[in-house]
Amino acid sequence: MSKDYDITKAKLVIWDLDETFWNGTLTETGVVFKPEVVDFVQELTLKGIMNSVCSKNDFERVKEAFINNGFKHIWDLFLFPSVDWTPKGGRVKEIIRKMNLREENVIFIDDNVSNINEVKFYCPKIMTAESFQIQKLIDELYLVNDYDFEYTRYKQYKVLEDKTREKEALNLSNEDFLRKSEIQIAVKKDCKAHIDRIYKLIQRTNQLNFTKNRVEKEDLEGYFNNPEKYDSAYIVVRDKFGNYGICGFYVLDKEENKLEQFLFSCRVMNMGIEQFVYSYLNKPELEIKGEVSSSLDYVPDWIELVSDLNPEEVKQKQDSGINILLKGPCDLYSTLGYIDTDVNIDTEFPYWNKKPVYILAHTHTAFIEQTHKFSPEKLAELSKRFPFPDPDEFKTKFFDKKYNLIFLSLLTTTHSGIYQNKTDSSYAFFGYADCDITDENNWEKILAPLPEEAKKLNLLMLNQFKKEYTFCGNPPVETVLNNLKYIRENLRPETSLVLILGSEIPCSKVQAGYENMAQRHKILNQAVRKFASNYDNIDLIELTELIRSEDDYGDCINHFSRQVYFELAQRIVEKANGVLGQNLLTLKFFE
Repeated sequence: MSKDYDITKAKLVIWDLDETFWNGTLTETGVVFKPEVVDFVQELTLKGIMNSVCSKNDFERVKEAFINNGFKHIWDLFLFPSVDWTPKGGRVKEIIRKMNLREENVIFIDDNVSNINEVKFYCPKIMTAESFQIQKLIDELYLVNDYDFEYTRYKQYKVLEDKTREKEALNLSNEDFLRKSEIQIAVKKDCKAHIDRIYKLIQRTNQLNFTKNRVEKEDLEGYFNNPEKYDSAYIVVRDKFGNYGICGFYVLDKEENKLEQFLFSCRVMNMGIEQFVYSYLNKPELEIKGEVSSSLDYVPDWIELVSDLNPEEVKQKQDSGINILLKGPCDLYSTLGYIDTDVNIDTEFPYWNKKPVYILAHTHTAFIEQTHKFSPEKLAELSKRFPFPDPDEFKTKFFDKKYNLIFLSLLTTTHSGIYQNKTDSSYAFFGYADCDITDENNWEKILAPLPEEAKKLNLLMLNQFKKEYTFCGNPPVETVLNNLKYIRENLRPETSLVLILGSEIPCSKVQAGYENMAQRHKILNQAVRKFASNYDNIDLIELTELIRSEDDYGDCINHFSRQVYFELAQRIVEKANGVLGQNLLTLKFFE
């Protein structure tokens, strides 16, 4: 089966169970859960992608299977689960309808091609995958550059699920149900404070995006900074079932009396919110672009306009006054689902920018140093020398004085190739530490994957790079220690720094660039331990202490089992609470 999905477009994944989510058939042989799929559901939710189930099975037996195998927390992540013996096509269509989503934003996964074809008949635009393609989906999740660490979208869809169940139980018309729902909205003007949420809403919203004007954050700031010309506001919605958070936004050009932005989240579809707001604005000019799943030709009378609603379901973390930064590759990202706290946690992880370039170098100690050492003009100059570094790799809050505590993983620093300029001591980042690109003996291997027409140009670049840069080593011990010394001396003394050291236990699962990583970790770790012993405000977390067997590794030495990530989260919580002097972080223990 060819690829029929794009994980970056997904808002929902609907799972078959037998021979898909687990091995075996529940009604016949019993089942064994697939650990990689269990983990994937949690990772999807952390990325803001929801999960559901459509299975031919007995509902209670399925629920018992999750609970009895210790996966109640996974069962709870499934929204609108559909488990019975009727055909799947109509049921998948109904799940999508209840969640107010579009078919083209849904992936249906099944091991049975007949079921996939049936679902395709009912939902022609849906994306699909067979069970053997699950690993490919897992591998591609990194392409989704979005995080929902508080499970905000999941919580808001749970509100929708509870509401839908009550409506079905009461057997009321949609309008009668809405009248009983006690819907309130607030029109709020402090848009700058929520620019990230508003930006995501603009980028993700399609069905109720009337203008489809996909602007950048700089454009939003332009609106917000010019209140004489633009009336900008976001919409918060609440009813008796819960708080939907920020789920609408508009920008009105007051001079033209024309809407530049007018959009709403699909979570509030069919509630009358967009109609109410349009009427509230006295129906200004609106050029509707593309298809919209709503009309504005009526004014609902079941919505109450109130002066204020909290845009968040929980207290905003900034209120605590405690700030923590987590910086590094996926080892840190994978711990966040296990940490619960009211303090503010900022993150700087690898991501794909819009070019698209994979932004990873910013997690290397050398790049952290030079973002602080050099002026913006100098950094801009560095990004023009070669196709690397990218300007986005210089973006960081690392030296912000607000941080009480910074966790920095050294995994990128150990395995990635780093080079120092012979003239100005600036750094460039390329490939792996086990392949020196200034060594002509490696050029054949480096150029081998390229088409012939590209090799000549890249060979010229390699020659120029060799003249200008020096390889820092494998691992670059001296460079790293100098980087860490600079970092420590330029952070506030009150900011505690916790370094995460790679595992020294060999792993038989090897990927390109990860060969002999255990030995490389051992060499660097030994030097870093000695360095850290000279400081009272540097602490260490040793991944080696969390590895008990080969099963604790994922596909290489720098990727781990869910148990290791949980235990790493536990170490982070313990270190943070020790530094802060109070138990402000806790672990999430799932039932």
